[in-house]
Amino acid sequence: MSQAQKQPVQLSLTTKITQAGEVETFDFDTAGELLLKDGQIFLRYTETIGEQQTQVRFKFEAAAVHLHRSGDGQTKLVFRPEKHVPAFYQTPAGQMQLTTYTTMLQVDVDAHMGQGQAVIAYQLLANAALIGEYELRLQFHAKSSKLN
Repeated sequence: MSQAQKQPVQLSLTTKITQAGEVETFDFDTAGELLLKDGQIFLRYTETIGEQQTQVRFKFEAAAVHLHRSGDGQTKLVFRPEKHVPAFYQTPAGQMQLTTYTTMLQVDVDAHMGQGQAVIAYQLLANAALIGEYELRLQFHAKSSKLN
């Protein structure tokens, strides 16, 4: 069994959501953890909005990015360029069947330097109907071990 390598990082995430002609943008900055385990690269952090905490995990692969969010509900999305991929969204009321269609996936992660960035643009669909268009811009870098 291999040992996981963990590194604290500072991350910034901007999410742009377009639904029914309306555009919303959310910016989020927090501390996180970059994890290298069995050759897999993960980025984990906790998103806190008001009283609600959501555990967020990105998994970076050569041709895909996985996003797993768990809190009050649970979301599992997979982004593969130009592919329709089934998505999982679990709410307290039950499970919804969704699909992601990734229109852009640009990822540059250097796990050994503890830095990276990703731009993911995708459509979210339910029963082939467009729910919204999303763009995620993620940047992270290793936290300095020096005290400022």
